[in-house]
Amino acid sequence: MKKKLFRPQQIYVIFLLLFFAVSAMLLIASATLGNSPDLIVSDGNGYYAWVRSIFIDGDLDFANDFELLYFPEASPFGSQITPKGLVPNKYPIGVAILEIPGFLIGHLIANLTSFETDGLSLPYHLSVALSLVGLIVFSFYLLFLALKNYTVKDNIAIFFCGTALLGTNLLHYIAKEPTMAHGAGLALANIAILFASQKLEKERLTPLSLLSFGLMLGLLILVRNTNIFLLPFLLVLISLSLQEVREWFWLTFGIGIMLFLQQLSLFLLWGEPILYSYGNEGFQANLRGFLNVTFGASYGVFVYHPWYLILLVLNIAGLFWLKFDRNLLLSILFGFFALTLINGLWDRVGDSFGNRMFIEMLAPLSFGAAIAVSKIRQFSQNIDLVWVLPCAAIAIASNFYLWAGYLLRQYPHNSDRTLLAVYQWLLN
Repeated sequence: MKKKLFRPQQIYVIFLLLFFAVSAMLLIASATLGNSPDLIVSDGNGYYAWVRSIFIDGDLDFANDFELLYFPEASPFGSQITPKGLVPNKYPIGVAILEIPGFLIGHLIANLTSFETDGLSLPYHLSVALSLVGLIVFSFYLLFLALKNYTVKDNIAIFFCGTALLGTNLLHYIAKEPTMAHGAGLALANIAILFASQKLEKERLTPLSLLSFGLMLGLLILVRNTNIFLLPFLLVLISLSLQEVREWFWLTFGIGIMLFLQQLSLFLLWGEPILYSYGNEGFQANLRGFLNVTFGASYGVFVYHPWYLILLVLNIAGLFWLKFDRNLLLSILFGFFALTLINGLWDRVGDSFGNRMFIEMLAPLSFGAAIAVSKIRQFSQNIDLVWVLPCAAIAIASNFYLWAGYLLRQYPHNSDRTLLAVYQWLLN
């Protein structure tokens, strides 16, 4: 019998390397051949302003940073001033922390070449963007390893990891807008899932490892505050290894350190304690908002990217067929519906490919769906799950089709679009 040339895990690694390479080429082409060399755009400017202001200017005065980063558009903060006399920055510092390695590489390249060392030239944009893309893509290998920790077969793990990358709007926030918070938050969630899924022995549950995990969870919340709804799932997952109070202490202490850093950054800007940096924005929608973010014609996550709905259905199905892991699936579903509640109340997506406010949930939803499918196939031979394969193929094909229309601006990027216009863009 001939030995297989490549094992599934090796094929998956090759796929991830190719995915990174293609994403990198698209970003480089966009920066060098597109209308603008800027890869740090939109909300990404607000996150990156923390890095630039601290490392280039040595202060937290964002007036010049916003003027430079948002040019030729006006700063979204207008003439707003905090009680301390500084321009406010509503964006949390989590993404900025993750951007520091990329920024330092870009700064080194700029110093060794003829590019401006102002935090705005091409090396900064490329190195920051590519470092985030590398983090996101690598994290999907870690999610694969986490599924293997739960004895999920390689082909099932690869299937759900690959479809999350190719069949959802995550693709855009890797290959086109990686400096937005969504891909970075998903990457941290994948890393946290691997750590929490290891069923660690007591000798490996050191205070340092638990503190590090807590810091990671805190950073996850700082990337986007709504990522707090991923916390119940991650805590249920790690609780399988934790038994003693002191272990929980080190974990929560790490979370507390990161939350303190966020409050400290806001205090330095405002000169007074601030819990909520978004002012009068959001949380003003009514029940219609819940329909808008799920099945709405402008931003319905299920109608633009139905793979989210498939993952949700598989997680729910797992509750009825599995004797084990039900607490995990319940925590995933709780996080999803809690996030839907908040997103529905917010109902302010802005320009977006599909509905980007759900991207971080791809990590727990994919993890839960893969476990559910694996266990259902193992214990319920009469259940036919072959329908998942064509659903994934359709999700991937439609995702690339809609993405092409989005990149070519064949339909509006904001709430002016309709579902019919989006899906018929090629005909129009």
